[in-house]
Amino acid sequence: MNNKLGRFVHVINLFLLAGSMICLIDYVMPGGWATKGMTSSWFVIIGLVNLSYAFLERISKISFVLVIVMGLVLGMLADIMLGKNFILGIVLFALGHIAYLIGFFLLIKPNRRDMIFTVPVAVVSVIAVIGTPFIQIEDPILEKMLIGYAIIIAAMLGKAISNYCADKVISNKLILIGSAMFWFSDLMLAANMFGNGGHTASLLCCFTYWPGQCILAYALYHFVRERREEGIYE
Repeated sequence: MNNKLGRFVHVINLFLLAGSMICLIDYVMPGGWATKGMTSSWFVIIGLVNLSYAFLERISKISFVLVIVMGLVLGMLADIMLGKNFILGIVLFALGHIAYLIGFFLLIKPNRRDMIFTVPVAVVSVIAVIGTPFIQIEDPILEKMLIGYAIIIAAMLGKAISNYCADKVISNKLILIGSAMFWFSDLMLAANMFGNGGHTASLLCCFTYWPGQCILAYALYHFVRERREEGIYE
């Protein structure tokens, strides 16, 4: 494939990113027409566009792109379910984080450096869930579930940091940024639902979660471009 395809796909990515932010702003505005499912669909569409780009370029490690897109789809489903069945929504989000983590392991195999970054993030995450006045969970079963969830997303963020330290390419930088925003948005979601975070926490959650997911989807474009420029094909 020539560079024209890459430039064309990049323009589509930028258009979709702009559209997703417009949809997000409308979603959080009173009386906005955008729904949660519609807002979430944008990052899935970005992921599917970049998955198609990966297939057209026939790059290596296309399984990484497939797994990340699966995580994006699970995120969209979790968004839709969260307001109807909180437990199911959390389970879907956890599965999405696991999909991301698997994808990150496909990029760089597990190593000791992963634990160096994961452990401190996990400690902060667990303390935030059980040891701060901002989040108060009365149900012990739900608290244990959220602790498990916190450890999963901490592992995802820790691996993203580790991968970037090992290979400072644009795709890994975007993955790190998107993962960090996703991690922070989950803390704000917990503060909003189980604490006294209020409207501020809700806004912080919205304006870190959806952009974070979009950045993870956009990172796939750069991953494909980097593999193409390096001449790494199946």
